[in-house]
Amino acid sequence: MEDLLTGAAWLTVIFSIFLVFLAILWTLLPFAIFGIKKRLDEQIKIGNKLVSYHKALHEYLKNAGDTPAPSPPFAKPE
Repeated sequence: MEDLLTGAAWLTVIFSIFLVFLAILWTLLPFAIFGIKKRLDEQIKIGNKLVSYHKALHEYLKNAGDTPAPSPPFAKPE
């Protein structure tokens, strides 16, 4: 009975605990992915909007020296 948990037996116990832990995480993974999907979609929209603002500002600044300065295309009316 003394050598019940010696040598390879300890390795088997540790590996079994690891597999149970991994199975729990694998089961919870879809909930985590679908939980952040809405936030990721919102971040993508914000990123695309920032890119379009950057392009508009770039075009505005590129043409600023050629003609009198109109208001930027993304400026809010006052």
